[in-house]
Amino acid sequence: MIDDMTQMLDLGMFSEFEKTIMQENKIEFSKAIGKMLKASRSAAKLTKCYYCDNEITSFCNSHSVPAFCLKNISVDGKLGTLNSLIEFPLVDNDKGVKQAGTFQLICRDCDSKIFSDYENPENYDKVPTSKMIAQIALKNNLKFISKRLIETEMYNYMSQNQNFPEHLKMAKQYVTDLDLKEYIDGFKKAKRAIEKGWDDQYYLCYYKKLDYVVPIAFQSCISLTVGFDGEIINDVYNPSPKYVIKPIHICILPLENESVIMMFVDNGDTRYRKFYKTFNSLELEEQLLTLVYIMFAYSEEVYFSPNIHKKAKESSALINTSQLGQDIVSLTPKFNPLEMLKKNFDLSQRKRIPNFLQQEYKIR
Repeated sequence: MIDDMTQMLDLGMFSEFEKTIMQENKIEFSKAIGKMLKASRSAAKLTKCYYCDNEITSFCNSHSVPAFCLKNISVDGKLGTLNSLIEFPLVDNDKGVKQAGTFQLICRDCDSKIFSDYENPENYDKVPTSKMIAQIALKNNLKFISKRLIETEMYNYMSQNQNFPEHLKMAKQYVTDLDLKEYIDGFKKAKRAIEKGWDDQYYLCYYKKLDYVVPIAFQSCISLTVGFDGEIINDVYNPSPKYVIKPIHICILPLENESVIMMFVDNGDTRYRKFYKTFNSLELEEQLLTLVYIMFAYSEEVYFSPNIHKKAKESSALINTSQLGQDIVSLTPKFNPLEMLKKNFDLSQRKRIPNFLQQEYKIR
């Protein structure tokens, strides 16, 4: 049952009046948010490198997307972000290459070694090796481990300083803890694969090299919820700790004169089988459009060239897609959240948004 008393929250739910209030008081609000983030990051900061476990005082500023890919689509060192579409007044609309998608969890020595294969653009002259794929999985999980550690401290900060309701904090923390465990397990699996040289831990379910440079850079693991036929891939509302959310890793890597696109899953994971079989049966144009929709609908880590910002802003469908969220507020005791999930994340909606991975939007 879905009615007017049940609402899926999204990132664009602020009214124009609320946005105006935030804009008029931007300095005050920004200081408060900055203070909270600084305190949360400080509390979440570790004393040891997450990979080698050595004591360190300075962490590397690791990029979730290889810096050379970000540079290839930047203009004057700047990149467009999801917020340039959502326009939340307290968040910057663009980011410099050095600040885009960074996290601090490992030492500089580890950062220079454990990602060296996949962060070498010369290694993309052929299909990525198992080691490169494991390195990507390792970084994706590290990024989310960092994010969840900071979120935990943010909940603590809000509870202590901003009267954040205790029951809401506990509910959010429960989900964060489950997520954190799954990302730690993913990290450990990738680390073992790298160190032991295992080549059977991941399945590359899609790989394509385009002979032009796309204007989007992306690398993350996504918990896809709805497939092409409306089937549920991940029940994100299942509260059982025994139910494990399964990710699919997606990479859009703009190189100097071409682009590499790939998707992979854990080897033996059957949850995505129907999805990637249908995906692979599509024409290339539809494959690329599906990826654009998934990136903007499911992730905040999309970085794009400022050159396509105007075209992006002209698409109300893309803006709405960028604002999608999965949190639900309901005054109705009985309703099926999965039905709302199917409606909001229906992959057929991809046909309404611009296909920025097509050749017409190429940078060069």
